[in-house]
Amino acid sequence: MNSRDRVTSALAYNEPDGLPIDNNGFVSGMHEAAYRDLLKYLNIEDEIRIYDPVQRLAEVKDEVKNILGIDTRYIYPNPPADYKFIENPDGTFADEFGTVYRKVGYYADVYYAPLKEKTLDEIRAFKLPDPGDPSRFKGIGKKAENLCNNTEYSVWAGPVNSLFYFAWCLRGLEVFMADLYAEPKIARYLMDKIVDWNIGFFEGFYSEIGQYIDVFWIGDDWGVQEGPLISPAYFRKEVVPRFKKMISFIKSRTDAKCCYHTCGSVYWCIEDLLEMGVDIVHPVQANAKGNDTDKLKLNYGKRICFHGGTNNQGVFHKDIHTLTIDTLKRIKDLAPGGGYIFSSGHNIQANMPPENVLRLFELGRKYGKYPIDRERIDEKIKEEKEYLKVEN
Repeated sequence: MNSRDRVTSALAYNEPDGLPIDNNGFVSGMHEAAYRDLLKYLNIEDEIRIYDPVQRLAEVKDEVKNILGIDTRYIYPNPPADYKFIENPDGTFADEFGTVYRKVGYYADVYYAPLKEKTLDEIRAFKLPDPGDPSRFKGIGKKAENLCNNTEYSVWAGPVNSLFYFAWCLRGLEVFMADLYAEPKIARYLMDKIVDWNIGFFEGFYSEIGQYIDVFWIGDDWGVQEGPLISPAYFRKEVVPRFKKMISFIKSRTDAKCCYHTCGSVYWCIEDLLEMGVDIVHPVQANAKGNDTDKLKLNYGKRICFHGGTNNQGVFHKDIHTLTIDTLKRIKDLAPGGGYIFSSGHNIQANMPPENVLRLFELGRKYGKYPIDRERIDEKIKEEKEYLKVEN
C-alpha cells in the first residue's frame, strides 16, 4: 500500500499493511528545540522555519519525515495580505485578531486579550478580519491538487479551528469561563460570532482544497487530567450544536474525515463527539482519567477512530525502555482491527531526546505491521522491563 491507501484503509476500520503514521500537523508536530536536536543527531542540515509561533512548531523537512515514515502531508492557508507577523524584542507579537502573545520559556502565552474589558455592545461592534479574504487561499488549491495527484501521501488540512480557544484568545480564559455563567449573553454572542467567522473561513478554504484532502481538523480542549473542563450539561447544550453546525458545513464541502482534537479526559464525551459528526479523536491523552486505551478500543473501536494515544505527557522525556513499553501498549490496544493513526499524540515537546523520537516512530513502523502480533509485542515489553530491572 502507499501512504494514502494506508490512511484510507485504517479510517474505514480495515487493517492496512501497517499503521498510518502522522506528524507535522498543528497538534501533532515537533517543537523547534526537539527538531534542532534531531537534526544534529542525524547530521542533517535544515533552516528552522516556525509555522506556529505560539507552540513554536518547526516545519520538518521531507528527508526527516521519510526517515520517520510519515504518511501525511499538510495544507495550510496563507496569512491574509494585510497582516504581517512581527516579533518584538521583548518577545511579544500580535495575531491578526489583535490578541498579543508573549514568549514564556519554550512557548508563548496570551498577554493581551482585546475583548477582555468590553461590554456586550462593544463586542458586537468589534470587527474581526475578513475570513473569506482571497489572499488566504491563493495557490493552496494547486498545492493540494499537486499533492493529491502527483504524490502518494495522504493529504490533510492543517488548521484546527476552535470555539472556546478562539474565545479565550479574544476575551481571556478566566473572563470567558466566568462569562458562561455570569454573562451568558456575552458568552453565547461571542460563540456565535466565532462560529460565523469559522464558517466564512471554511467556505473559502474547503472550496479550494476539499476535493483533494483525506482528513480535516477541528477541536477544543474539553478535558483536564481528572475529567471534564466544563459541565457536561452545558457542553451538550451550548457546545455540541455549534460544533455540529461547523462540522456539517465542512462536510458539505468535502468527503474528508473529521479529526477532532481535545486534550485531557475524553471518555465522557465520545458520544457527544459522534453526535457532532467526528470520525477521529485526538490525542487520546494516555494518562488522563478514563482514557484507558484498551477500554476505549473495546467500547468505541468500530464507531470512532483514534489518533495518537502514545504517552506524550508521561514518558517521552524518560529512558528509552520506558518509552518503548508504553508505546507498545498503545499499539497493542489501539491498532488491531484498524481505526488507528499512529503519532506522537500531541506535539513532540522540547525535552524529548532525539533517540526517543527515532525509537517512537521505529516502533510504529516495526510493530504496527498487520496483522498485529500481540505475542511479539508482549515479548518485547517483557524484555524491556527486564532491562529496567537490571539498570535499576
